[in-house]
Amino acid sequence: MGSIIGRMLKRLRYAFASLLRIRPEDNVAPEVARHFKHNVLVNTLDITAFFGGEAYISVNTIMPVFAATLTDNPVIIGLIPALVNAGWYIPQLFMASKVSRLERKLPFTMRMSAMERVPHLFFPFLALAIPRIGAQTALVFLVILMAWRGLAAGLTALPWQEVTARAIPLSHRSRFWGISRVSGQIVGILSSVVAAFVLNHFAYPNNYAIGFSIAVVFLLGSWFAFSRNIEPLPNPSPLPLPGSLRTQEPNFSLAGKILREDANFRRYLVARIVAFFGNMATGYLAVYGLRRFSLPDGQAAIFTGLLYAASIMGYALWGYLGDRVGPRRILVTSFMIWATALAIAILAPSIWVYYLVFLAYGFYVSGSVMSDAILVLELGSDELRPTYMGLARTLASPGLLLAPFIAGVIVEASSYPVMFAVSAALALAAAWLMNRVQDRPRGRVPGQRS
Repeated sequence: MGSIIGRMLKRLRYAFASLLRIRPEDNVAPEVARHFKHNVLVNTLDITAFFGGEAYISVNTIMPVFAATLTDNPVIIGLIPALVNAGWYIPQLFMASKVSRLERKLPFTMRMSAMERVPHLFFPFLALAIPRIGAQTALVFLVILMAWRGLAAGLTALPWQEVTARAIPLSHRSRFWGISRVSGQIVGILSSVVAAFVLNHFAYPNNYAIGFSIAVVFLLGSWFAFSRNIEPLPNPSPLPLPGSLRTQEPNFSLAGKILREDANFRRYLVARIVAFFGNMATGYLAVYGLRRFSLPDGQAAIFTGLLYAASIMGYALWGYLGDRVGPRRILVTSFMIWATALAIAILAPSIWVYYLVFLAYGFYVSGSVMSDAILVLELGSDELRPTYMGLARTLASPGLLLAPFIAGVIVEASSYPVMFAVSAALALAAAWLMNRVQDRPRGRVPGQRS
């Protein structure tokens, strides 16, 4: 038995080493290659710890259910994930100029990410204060803290992506995302089990206060791990740019030129905006499931665990395929899976069938998060990457903020299933639009575009 286990571990080590091996044909800069394994390790630890904490404060499951203990208004419940998601996107264009001027991005990223973690310190105290301040006051503070959480994440997002893009070469980004997200999802599942126990075995609101406190510990660990990055300086990118974009400094004038001259980027923006409107149902899946099948709040942690379990398989699959087929194809497939998840939500006759919603949702989340994070890095040159990322995130963000309000209006005027159907139709439209976007071909010199 010992020899069998030893051979298995040896094969696993070999497989892992093969995933991280940099070959001459990968065209990776020497400084990037020198620190590559170290940076993969610390960034994987960062993402792993982040997901461990996210299981207790998930914007798609735990936090909407927590908000539902304070209000029955579907618009406000949908606002909870919208504030975080839109807050992550909106500031990025306004950060592009500053981030572009920084030779080293890591110190600034650490300052911004520290500010991102501050609101989480208040969540446990907010939960404990509910009996004293009342549900309405607690709801006001919850909305403020979620807005802070989202905005601070948005201020951190662009420099964080820049550090990651510098540390992880294009030839290995899908594999890195696959490895790090699988690790994060495994820890997330374990955290979900603990979260379910806490929510079901402690009295409200102490159960939420305990879960929020555990999240803080994980998030501080995530912050420390990311601080250990060794940030390489970039080499000039060989990617050709249209027209006058080659010589522009990052500013709003450049942003306008990109929108006018880069048709491929415009196609991406339209597809992404439609996709964000198609995401209008994300904040309602857990709340609808609990109400439809008369389940306790602790079931939300089970939904989170299923989401993470499917995401593990998804990140492993997409990470394997991504460096071969490119992010655009995975993104299109993910949108189609999301439409399927919503169809299941509409038709599910029992909670056991409804579980499939979160399994499909996990494949959608893993594919869309990973592929979009990679795709936006290769739509423009490395020199202009902050402006491209800022445009992609900020201009698409109104969909994230408006979609939950539209969803809430549809629910109040009609029903959850009708809103799910609208969301599914938009997801299919986004898949068709995204299929017209070009990413960089795999298996060629980085910088070429088909």
